[in-house]
Amino acid sequence: MALRNWRLMASVLLAVVLCGGPLVYGLGWGVPQWATLLPGQLEAVFAAYGGWAVSLGFVAVGAVLVGGCLALSWLRATVTYLLIGLGLLAILVFVALGMPVQIQGQIDATVSLAIVALCALLVVRVFTAAVRARLARRYRA
Repeated sequence: MALRNWRLMASVLLAVVLCGGPLVYGLGWGVPQWATLLPGQLEAVFAAYGGWAVSLGFVAVGAVLVGGCLALSWLRATVTYLLIGLGLLAILVFVALGMPVQIQGQIDATVSLAIVALCALLVVRVFTAAVRARLARRYRA
């Protein structure tokens, strides 16, 4: 990929803005605490189902956004969408830092569960590919 490609330059600028914006805001004014910034309006949302609905929804939105960028980058064989995914991940981390402590813990637990599930799927995929290759060698010989 050429470095003077306008798509790459645009995605780099977008990633810099998405990553740098929360960083500058956080360093200058601190991470906004959403429960105190919007008092009373988010308490019902945070209290719903013990907060797990908020955590699962937040992780699902993050998985769709960042996973979609990764999938687009893989399908198009380019790094432009990886950079945009990095910027979106920075925004999601910035938003998550402003959540109440119990919601942050639930988000961490949900992300850990998702990572363990993806690793389990990878192990199952490697195991089935190895078994399939072994059976194919046995029947060919």
